[in-house]
Amino acid sequence: MLCGKCRTIVTALAAAILLRSCSSFRPPNGAGIAVRSGRGAAATVLSSSVSEETSTAASLAPEAVQLKDDLLALAATTRRGFSASRSDREKAKKIVNDLAKYCPSDEPAAAYFAKGDDSDKADRAATLAGKWTLAYTDAPDITSLEGAGPFPTTAKLGRIGQECDPPTIKNVIEWRKPDWAASLPFGGGESSRVLQKVVCEGAATRENPRAVDLTLLGLELSGADREGMEGSASLLDGPAAFLESNPLELRGPLTAPFGKFEILYLDDGMRITKTYQGYFAVNVREDNVWF
Repeated sequence: MLCGKCRTIVTALAAAILLRSCSSFRPPNGAGIAVRSGRGAAATVLSSSVSEETSTAASLAPEAVQLKDDLLALAATTRRGFSASRSDREKAKKIVNDLAKYCPSDEPAAAYFAKGDDSDKADRAATLAGKWTLAYTDAPDITSLEGAGPFPTTAKLGRIGQECDPPTIKNVIEWRKPDWAASLPFGGGESSRVLQKVVCEGAATRENPRAVDLTLLGLELSGADREGMEGSASLLDGPAAFLESNPLELRGPLTAPFGKFEILYLDDGMRITKTYQGYFAVNVREDNVWF
């Protein structure tokens, strides 16, 4: 259980993070949020490996395979798009638009159709459902996170992902201990991390099978740090250890529209979306799930 003072501090922290959340889908102000405790999940080691099923890879046109390789290479050289120049972003946009022509799925948003609306599509080759890791984006509210974040000097940006478990969609950000604090005897270990999840509900229709509408539900915060330690943690042990012992789940009686995204491309290993603001996000499934 959280003491009254700790609860106040953590709730204020969570509220600030929610307001600064980098989902590219800005929520309106005023949604009521209440706090209740829950159990969180630990993150794992950073990996850049992409998991793609052989059957899907074999069915793709050679041009699509080459475009995917080009896009991932550009993502690597621009550090997920965080250091992309204007010409890099234009190149990525062209690759994305070309790759969209080879999308193997006619209804990529089917996982978020109303229950029973996709009963005749049980043999789909790919699904939006699952855990995805960001490989590239040009969305400024994401690329501006590095060296910024909700609290600029207290956390280092790690991986960014999305957990699609119909009907929910969770936008996940990993915050790690900053380099300057590595030698400090408090504040958590080298591998400590906090997972921030902005929780939304997704909905799609057969009439518009590439678009997913989002509704904001709340926020989750969890940590991973204490490796074998027993007993409860305090804020002096660092935010990761504290949130590992006291994970938070914030929900309110009210929900709020949170924008939408269009799925331009989907196969078993890659997903490309465009927000209603016109920004792109390229996500991949990984062999090693980290959240």
